[in-house]
Amino acid sequence: MTASPVDGQLIAQVQGVLWSIPRGGGQATALTSADLEPARAAWSPDGSRIAVCAYQGGGFHVWTMAPDGSRLRRLTSGPWDDRGVAWSPDGSRIAFASERGGHPVAGSSYSIWTVDVRSGELAQLTDDPDVEDYDPAWHPDGTRLVFVRAGAKGGRTLASVPARGGKVSVERTVDKGTLVGPAVAADGRVAYVHVGDAVQPFNAASSVLMLDGEPVTGDEDVSPFPPCWTPKGELFYVADGQLKVRRPGTAQSAQPAPELIPFTASLDVPRPEYRQKRYDFDSSADREVQGIHLPVLSPDGRSVAFAALNALWVMPIGGRPRKLVQAHASAYVQMPSWAPDGESILFSCEGGADGSSLIAVHRQWLTGDRTEVLATGGRLHPVLSPDGSRLACHDSTGNLLIRDLATGTEKTLVAPLGANGLPGPPSWSPDGKYIAFCDRNKLNDRFREGYNVIRVVDTGTGQWTAHLPAPHASLSDRGAGGPVWSPDGSAMAFIMESALWVMPVHPDGVPAGDPVCLTDEAADHPSWSGDSGSLLYESSGRLRLINRDGSGRRAVPVPLRYRRHLPSRSDVSRVHVGRLWDGTGETVREDVDIVIHGNRIAAVEPHRARAVAGEKLIDASSSTVIPGLWDSHMHPWQYTYGGRQNSLMLAYGITSSVSLGGFAHEAVRIRESVAAGCMTGPRLFATGELIDGSRVAYSMGRAHRTQDGVRRSLERAVALDYDFVKTYVRAPTWIMREAARTAHQELGVLTGSHFLSPGAAVGQDLSTHLQATERSEYGHSLSATGHAYQDVHEMYGGGDFKIIVTPFIALAMLMTDPSPAKDPRVTTLMPPWDTAFVQGIAAAPRNDAATQAVEQDAAVFRKIVADGGTLALGTDAPLTPNGLQLHLGLRLLHHSAGLSAAQALRTVTAVPAELFGVGDDLGTLEPGKLADLVAVDGNPFENFDDLIRTSWVMRDGVVHRQEDLVGQFATRPAEDRTTDHTDWLTVSRELRREPCCSQHALEF
Repeated sequence: MTASPVDGQLIAQVQGVLWSIPRGGGQATALTSADLEPARAAWSPDGSRIAVCAYQGGGFHVWTMAPDGSRLRRLTSGPWDDRGVAWSPDGSRIAFASERGGHPVAGSSYSIWTVDVRSGELAQLTDDPDVEDYDPAWHPDGTRLVFVRAGAKGGRTLASVPARGGKVSVERTVDKGTLVGPAVAADGRVAYVHVGDAVQPFNAASSVLMLDGEPVTGDEDVSPFPPCWTPKGELFYVADGQLKVRRPGTAQSAQPAPELIPFTASLDVPRPEYRQKRYDFDSSADREVQGIHLPVLSPDGRSVAFAALNALWVMPIGGRPRKLVQAHASAYVQMPSWAPDGESILFSCEGGADGSSLIAVHRQWLTGDRTEVLATGGRLHPVLSPDGSRLACHDSTGNLLIRDLATGTEKTLVAPLGANGLPGPPSWSPDGKYIAFCDRNKLNDRFREGYNVIRVVDTGTGQWTAHLPAPHASLSDRGAGGPVWSPDGSAMAFIMESALWVMPVHPDGVPAGDPVCLTDEAADHPSWSGDSGSLLYESSGRLRLINRDGSGRRAVPVPLRYRRHLPSRSDVSRVHVGRLWDGTGETVREDVDIVIHGNRIAAVEPHRARAVAGEKLIDASSSTVIPGLWDSHMHPWQYTYGGRQNSLMLAYGITSSVSLGGFAHEAVRIRESVAAGCMTGPRLFATGELIDGSRVAYSMGRAHRTQDGVRRSLERAVALDYDFVKTYVRAPTWIMREAARTAHQELGVLTGSHFLSPGAAVGQDLSTHLQATERSEYGHSLSATGHAYQDVHEMYGGGDFKIIVTPFIALAMLMTDPSPAKDPRVTTLMPPWDTAFVQGIAAAPRNDAATQAVEQDAAVFRKIVADGGTLALGTDAPLTPNGLQLHLGLRLLHHSAGLSAAQALRTVTAVPAELFGVGDDLGTLEPGKLADLVAVDGNPFENFDDLIRTSWVMRDGVVHRQEDLVGQFATRPAEDRTTDHTDWLTVSRELRREPCCSQHALEF
C-alpha cells in the first residue's frame, strides 16, 4: 500500500490489481488489469505519478502511470528482472533492485540500481556478487538509500549506500528472521517489517512492523510489504488482511491503536464456459499407440529403438516393431540407447545382479537371449562411450557417473547444478573426451529459476563449461531434448522453443556459430544417424526423419496398436461387503453385495446368502468398502521411481491419479500402458510439461520466450489429448490465457496454475495449491504467517474457482501416530530414500511449530468447505511420499479441519470425479459406475485412522491385493536395508532440494 503525499489517496494491491481508495475508506476503484501484474506501488513526491514493478509480458520491470491508471509507461526492459521501486525525493530517479550486470549462464545477484525518469539512464549503486541487495528506500535528504542485504541466512541486514554509489554501510542487523521493505520517515526514522524465522515445516513465526529496531505492532499479522510514510508522519501498512495507519511516537509504550481504513472492492471474474471432454472407458477396440517414448536412431540409421506399452522395441525403418524386452507390470523399462556397434541396446529397468529392485542398467543383444547388467543401485540415462569401454549414466540424485566396464570402477564426474529433477541424458563427444548434457543453472539466491543450459564436462578432469544457444535462450526441458552430439563432432542437436535446432560446435563443445531451427512443428527426442547426415525426432507421437540442413522431412510410421484390458461383460463378480459407504452421503450401509459385470457395477443390493451360478465371489464381509480414491495432484516420476510409484498408489487405495506436470510422451505412454494392462497402477489423467516462461525450475518445465514456441507446445497438447493443461511460475498472463483457450476450446479440459491471481482473471479453472512458489516475493493467498483473509475466502467460496489442496504439513501427522512408518508399504515398497524420510519424520517428536502449522492449514480448508468451495485433495507426490501422503492429508482434513469422515472422503472420491468431468463414471459406488473400489480392514467411520489399512483395491473390475503389490519388491528382505551403508536420508534431501513449496518442506 502507498499513500499520496499530497491528498492522502491510497493505492493498494488486492489480488494482482491496483486499487485507488479514498483516505477515509469507502469504495475502491480498479486502476489496472490482471495483465499488468503490478507490485510495490510508490507515489512520486509531487503526487503526479505512481511507480510500480510489473510482470507484464514475462519479466519484472519498472513502470510509471498516472494516479487514475492511465499513461502507462515502461522505463526498463530486457531479460533481467527489476523489482521493488522507490522514488528519489526530487522525483528525478527511481531506485530498484535488479539482476542486471550479470551473466545468463553464470548468474547474477540482485543489486541496487536507479533509472532516470526522463532519460531512462541506468546506474548501478551496489555490486557485491556474494550477497543479494533489494527493497531500496530513499533517505529524505536524497543523499543515500537504505536497503535489505541478504547473505547465506537471508535478509538480516539493513544497509545503506550513497545515492550515486560507493561504500555500503551496515545500518542494522538481526540474528534471526528476515527484514523486508524499509521505509524512511521525514525525520530519518526507519520502519520495516521483521518476518520471524520460518516455523518448520511451514510458516513464519511472526511478522511485525518495526521502527528503528523496536516493534510497533503486537499480535497483528503484518503483510511483508514496505510500509509507507506520509509527510505528516503517518505510517500506512497492511495487517490482518486490513489497511491500517499509525502515528508512531518515539517509544513503544506510546504507540496508539491503529486506525482501520475500511473499503469495498468488486472484482469481476467471469467463469469460462465450455463443453467438457467425453471419456470412453469401455471400448476395447484397437487403438494406435501414441505413447512412443524416447525413440533413438541406430548408428547405421536403419532402425529405431523406443519404449511403449511398458516394453522395449526395435523397428527397422519401414518395417514393423519387434518386442525386445517386456517389463513386468510392476516394473518400468526406459531410457534406451544403442551400443556404438549397433548390436545391443542399453536401457534402465528395475532389478540387478545385487538382488536389488532399484533401477539398474541392462544391456540386451539384438540376437539370441544374451543380456547383461552393467550397473546397479539406481542408474539412469545409460550411454556407452564411442569405444564401448565406459558407461556414462546418472544416479538417482542426478550425479553424472563414469563406469569403467573392464574394471567395474565407478567415479562421480560432476553433481547437478540445480535440483528439481534429473539433468538430461549424457551425450559423448566422438573422441570420448567430453560429455554434454542439459542442466539447469540458478540465476541468483532469491529465486530458484534459471535456464536449461548445455553443460560440457571433460571426462578426464571433471572440469566443465556451460553454454546457451543464444543469450537467455533456454533449452526446452531436461527430458531427452538434447544436446545430442553429432557423431562427427561438428554439431549438437537440441529442442528449444519446442522445435528442433542444430548448432555448430568446436571439438570441446563450445558453440561455433548460431543455432539453426529445422522444424516448425513440435519436436522432442532428437538423435543422429551415424553419418551425421540426418536426425530422428518425435513430433506429437509421430516419428520423423529430417536431413541435417532441414530438408527432406519424412514420416517414420510405427505400426503398433493396443487394446484396453478389461474384464468381459460376461464376467460377473459379487463382492460381499460388511460396511459400504457409496460416496453419495453420510450413510454407511451394512451387509450388502456389489454385483459387477465386467468393469462396471450392475447392482448394489442386500447380501444374498447363496451366490448365483457363474459368479465370482469376493469376500469383504469384515471390511469397509468405499469408492476408489483419487490423487488429484501428482507427478509421474518413473524415471527415478520406476514401477514403484504406481504400485504405491494402488497399495494405498488410489485408483485414479491426475498428473499436474510431467514429460508429455511419457505421460501418454503410462496412460496407454495402464489401460492396456501392461503396467500396474491407477488410471492416469495425463498432462505434459509445465508450460513456463523464459525461465524454468523443474526438469519437466517447458521454457518459452516466443509465441511460436507456445503455439507448438499447445498444438502438441491437443495432438496428445491432454487431460489437463498447467502453466507454471514464470508463464506470463498471455501464455496463461492462450493455454486456457486451448484447454477449454480444443480439449474440453481444466486448466490451472499455482496462482489464484492472476489465474482466475485469465480464465483458469483452479489453483493447484493453496500457495506454492510465486514469481513475486509473496503470493496472494496466504500471509507470511500462513493466514488467509476475506479476498481469498470470497474467491474460493461458492466453488466457481476451484482449488486442489496439497497440505504438505500433513506429514506432521506421523509425529502423532508413527505406526504407518512400520507398514510394509513403507519398509519394502517405497524406495529406500522415502523409507528413510518417512521413518525420520515418524521418529521426531511433535512440536508446537508443527501443531501451529497444521491448525493454520486446517482453518483455511475448513472455511473453504463451509463457504461451499470446491476442494479436492492432492499430494504433489513424489515431493511427498507416494500414496501415504493422501492418507495423511485426509487425517488433517478430518482430525484438524473438522470435516466428517464422509466430507473428507469426498475430497478424494466424488469431488475430483465431478471436477475432472467423469462424475457419471467414477467417484461413487452406484449401478452403472465403473468398478473402482477399496476394501479397508476396519471402520473409518468409527476410527478414521483405519482408512489407511487398505487390503485390496479394484480398478475397472480387476482386483489388486496389497500383499501382491508389496511382494513384487521384496526381492531383498526389509531387514537387509539395515546393512546398506548408503545414506538414504541424504539422498532424500537431495531429491527434495529446492521444491516448489520449499517453505513447506518438513525438516527433522
